[in-house]
Amino acid sequence: MRCRLFLLSFFVLIFFILHDCYAMGIGDSSLIVRDGKHFIAVGVNLARTPLQFRANDWKKVGLITGSTALLFFADKDIQHFAQSHQNPTNNRLFNFDQYYGNGYTAAMTVGVYGFGYIFHKPSVRKAGLQSMEALFYSGMITGAIKVLLGRRRPYGGDSHLFFKPLQLDAVYESLPSGHTTVSFAVSTVMAKSLDNPLWKTFWYGSAGMVAASRVYHNAHWFSDIFLGGVIGYSVANFIVKLDEGKPEGSNLHIFKEIYPYFSNDRFGLQMYF
Repeated sequence: MRCRLFLLSFFVLIFFILHDCYAMGIGDSSLIVRDGKHFIAVGVNLARTPLQFRANDWKKVGLITGSTALLFFADKDIQHFAQSHQNPTNNRLFNFDQYYGNGYTAAMTVGVYGFGYIFHKPSVRKAGLQSMEALFYSGMITGAIKVLLGRRRPYGGDSHLFFKPLQLDAVYESLPSGHTTVSFAVSTVMAKSLDNPLWKTFWYGSAGMVAASRVYHNAHWFSDIFLGGVIGYSVANFIVKLDEGKPEGSNLHIFKEIYPYFSNDRFGLQMYF
């Protein structure tokens, strides 16, 4: 629930920034306005992508779904292994989920974007923008699946096959893992922002440690973190590929103009295609 409220607040913040920029007469030449439009255009692109899936794409979806289901058979054994190795050393080692894959990660993406914007570092600003986009949209997808499936978390009961759909209770929001989704989404963008093996190892390793920490803390089943990681990586990879080969300042050509608007009884976005 807290994650969904945060993501909603994040989107509302983007909306009001765009509105204020237009209200002050700051047009498309503003980096903030351009990036805000890019943020929304990415969401439109992402939403319409399943409508363009071909047979090979649906095979990948089936493979991911099937793999997640097969991992159900290993969930109990992996849970038992993780819980039987609880000790002070491992407590310190598997503590990544307290600092990564949560609100701190969102703050970090905003900080990266802000640094790139203030100090005129286009590549850093771009990495920050893509990280925010990946975090937001992968988080929304995972949040929706959590509610639709309603899988019970390991600490909620013994059965790994207990589902109670359409609940807004955290105990029934196990599949997929939100921390893992967010950490892999941001790590994938950051890893792809620089062609350096050590840099990539750091980011993917950090995401992997978050996933392991969630199982160690009995907050998720192994299949939860698998699906969360796939969603986070896939959304981030999609976003990065959207901008590949495009010059700085180019748009995604989803719509010609986009403006936030207010009236007495409503607010929203006007899009001109």
